[in-house]
Amino acid sequence: MPTPTRFRDPRTNESRHFALFRRLHRLPPPGEESIWRFRDTLFDGDPLADALVAEPGFTPTVVRQALDEGIGAIASPSEALVALFAEVERRPAWLDEGLLERAATTALRVGLDGARVLSCICLTGGYRSSAANKPLTFTGALEAMAPRRLAETSQFVVDLYESRTLDRASEGFASAVRVRVMHAMVRARLSADPRWRAQDWGAPVNQADLLATNLLFSTVFVFGLRMLGHVITRREADALVHFWRYVGFLMGVRDALLPKDFEEACALVHVSGTCQPPGDDDSRRLAAALLAVPSSPDASASAQALDRQWRAAFSRLALGQNAGDELGLPRAPRWIVLGTVARNLAVEALRFALPSLLPALRSRRSERVRRHVSRNLEGRRPAYEPYALR
Repeated sequence: MPTPTRFRDPRTNESRHFALFRRLHRLPPPGEESIWRFRDTLFDGDPLADALVAEPGFTPTVVRQALDEGIGAIASPSEALVALFAEVERRPAWLDEGLLERAATTALRVGLDGARVLSCICLTGGYRSSAANKPLTFTGALEAMAPRRLAETSQFVVDLYESRTLDRASEGFASAVRVRVMHAMVRARLSADPRWRAQDWGAPVNQADLLATNLLFSTVFVFGLRMLGHVITRREADALVHFWRYVGFLMGVRDALLPKDFEEACALVHVSGTCQPPGDDDSRRLAAALLAVPSSPDASASAQALDRQWRAAFSRLALGQNAGDELGLPRAPRWIVLGTVARNLAVEALRFALPSLLPALRSRRSERVRRHVSRNLEGRRPAYEPYALR
């Protein structure tokens, strides 16, 4: 099967921003062993979840029941459902619960800055790909859906980290499996839509895009936190990559694609970023819709305007000015981010000087995140069901 036209060869498509990234991290030029993960998996879906949603009369209700009550509570479960749960209920031999705990502790320590990195870099950066953003744009109503999309994604990440080791009974485990099934439903709907251009974009929600998203939420998350003045050690960075390796496993990403440590993940971030097509009008609409979602809906108009400037400046600082222009982000003075950096560096210095303060700091920041996410969802739990196509 020919490679979709969306693919760009990272050996010839390296921007100045990614060339600097490669030099800073002392990465070798991309090799075939990394490129294949993003080139040869663009038509690959998730066979176990795809088989489940293809069954006549399938509804997500059966997945929720299996998660809540166990597969044994379902009378005559289908072979596809049994196969899916046999996989997700198997803890991989490589899984290290100590690393999962360390990752969760690290992520919960950074408070609302984690949400800022998620919005300004992980999501905004992902929207830049004019191919990867198509499953979202097919739902239409981008502006109206942006608050819900951000709130549900934030709740998903909070559920994962608060579940710490992601044991079978945890909310994070259930959320990962439900999102996996939701992706399969989106794949089925879009693959059957005559508007879907597989020769250009590959399969909807394919393995390459799932891997790229996993890297945004793990490795790029680390870069964003460090830019804001948080001290994330190499051990903590490795732990976060390990945590998201397991999340990727639960969500149907092939294990052979997922990085095993932060060093390998950095190399894959470079390949992922340089093999994407440029942004388009949908990229700009998605970025604008996300930027328009207020961080604090109750804040004054002037405070919200300043916050939008801060977020645009942080996105441009992290993604580069060319990417910011491509996404249509407003120009903003990047120095306004420095106040946040200075504050975080001061808190980090205090944390290292008085480590006994860490539990209270983590508890306070985690509670602020919970309140923020709950308010944005208006107290509702995420549905984790596909949006209607337009």
